[in-house]
Amino acid sequence: MAYLNPGQLPARVRQQDDTTFYTELLESHEVAHQWWGNAVIPASYHDDWLMESLSNYSALLLLEKKKGAKVVDAVLDQYRNHLLTKTDSGRELQDAGPITWGIRLESSLAPDAWRVVTYEKGTWIIHMLRRRMGDQKFLSLLHEACKRYRLQTITTEQFRELAQQYMPPSSDQDLKLFFENWVYGTGIPRVKLTYAWRGMKLTGTLSQSDVDDSFTAFVPVEVQAGRQKTVHWIATAGDPVSFSIPLKTPPAKVSLLTSDCLVRTSK
Repeated sequence: MAYLNPGQLPARVRQQDDTTFYTELLESHEVAHQWWGNAVIPASYHDDWLMESLSNYSALLLLEKKKGAKVVDAVLDQYRNHLLTKTDSGRELQDAGPITWGIRLESSLAPDAWRVVTYEKGTWIIHMLRRRMGDQKFLSLLHEACKRYRLQTITTEQFRELAQQYMPPSSDQDLKLFFENWVYGTGIPRVKLTYAWRGMKLTGTLSQSDVDDSFTAFVPVEVQAGRQKTVHWIATAGDPVSFSIPLKTPPAKVSLLTSDCLVRTSK
C-alpha cells in the first residue's frame, strides 16, 4: 500500500486515518530496518520494541525534515489517542502491558495492543528521550548505537546504559526512573499545571492522576518571558509537586509541552 496513490488506499485505511503511515512513513520505516533490526539485532523478543520504535522514529525524522515539526506533532497526537482507546473490556490499549512483553501483548481482549504499544508508544518513548537530550546528543546516540552494536545483539538495558551517557545533568540522569515507568511499566498520567507570578518568581504546582502513586514523569514546562522561551523539566510524583523559577520579567505564557511528553492534560 505504500506505493499506491492516497486515493487508491482501501476505504478502511482512509477511515482509520492511517494514510500518513502508508504514504509517508511505511517505506522509510522499512528502509530504516537496514540499521535497526538487520545491522543491530534485538537480543530477545523483550527487545524487539527497540527495532520497531527506532525504525519508526527514523521515518518520523525524515518526515520532519520534509514537512516540518507540526506534521510530526500531529502523528504523535494520533498515537496518543490510539493508546488511550478503550477496548471492549473498558480498559485502555496502553494498559495491555509493558512494551517489553512484545508479541505477548496481543490477545483476544486487545488484538491491536501489540502494534499500538510497540510502534506507537515506542515511538513516543524515543521522542521523549530526544527531547530530554536535545537533537545533537540524540543523533549522536543513534550513531553510536549503530556503531557499537553493529552485527551484534542489543538489550533494552544496554540501550538504557548507552542513552544515559548522552543525558544532560538531571535527577534521573541514569534513566532508571524513565525506563521503569515508560518501558517496564504502563500508564499515561493526567497532569494539571497551576502557577502564579509572585515577586520575581514564577511559582507553580504539577499534579498527576490516572497512574499509580509511584509513577514519575519528567514533564516539560515552557515559560515565555518577553522574547525568550525556556523549557524546564519537572518530575511529577504521587503528591503535587511545587516548583519555583526566578524570572526578571513577568511571564507572558506558561504551558505544558504536550508535544514533547506522553501525558494527558487537565484544565
